[in-house]
Amino acid sequence: MAGRIRIGAVSYLNARPLVFGLEQGLAAERVELSYEVPSQLSDRMAAGELEIGLLPVFELARIPDLEIAPGLGIVTHGPAKSVLLVSRRPLDEVRRVALDPESRTSNALARVLFDRVWGGRPAFDTGPVELAAALADHDAVVRIGDKALFEPLPDGVTAHDLGAVWTRHTGLPFVFAVWACRPGVLDDELYRALHASRREGHKVLEQIAADYTWNGRQYPEIALEYLRSHILFRFGADELRALRLFLDACARLGLVEASPAPRLALKRRAGCDEVAEALRMAAQGRA
Repeated sequence: MAGRIRIGAVSYLNARPLVFGLEQGLAAERVELSYEVPSQLSDRMAAGELEIGLLPVFELARIPDLEIAPGLGIVTHGPAKSVLLVSRRPLDEVRRVALDPESRTSNALARVLFDRVWGGRPAFDTGPVELAAALADHDAVVRIGDKALFEPLPDGVTAHDLGAVWTRHTGLPFVFAVWACRPGVLDDELYRALHASRREGHKVLEQIAADYTWNGRQYPEIALEYLRSHILFRFGADELRALRLFLDACARLGLVEASPAPRLALKRRAGCDEVAEALRMAAQGRA
């Protein structure tokens, strides 16, 4: 491939450990790194402007033929802390929900949980980024990323952690993002660089938390506890099962046309590869 490989990452705290090594120069001669909010990152990937992206998993059903870099992701197994439904009413009284304009995966997760867990049928529409403005016209608001993690909530609302609800209901982790690659782009050298980047980031979580700034302020204690206790960066067999369960639920709700069988790059015979093959065969059997 001529030129450097274009890699995009989400511009949130939870991506910092995954990209830390790349920022320090790993594979600098091969890659060009840029940042976007999740929805914009997805649009760039769909437009062919990126070869690899730390992509929200909902996009695997929207952008054809993407492959997943084995072993890495942004994952929770319990409370996510940065993916919330903020409600000013009991959930069974929620009639209108404002979706976060920065995220399709978390918005879809909220809709899946209303369908599978909470039992409501509210109306959903994209709301403003500002929480107060969104709550003024809606009973509940999907809130993601750094603003959900760091911004204090107003009085009179309840925050429902979507990662915690998913895991409590399914017993599985929730996968928010993976390194998604165009077919044939990921080779052994880049695979090793992505894993080395994560290892370098894991060594300096305290530094990442101390240096991270949101809206002109730093919150090192909140950031460190979040990175150490709530965000996982592995993608294995359980995560693959959880991803397929989520995409299947999205398809049943009509949020995507179909639920694709996840495709792993490089075809390493690890546990997640075996699960991916089983899921692919099951999908063919349903066709």
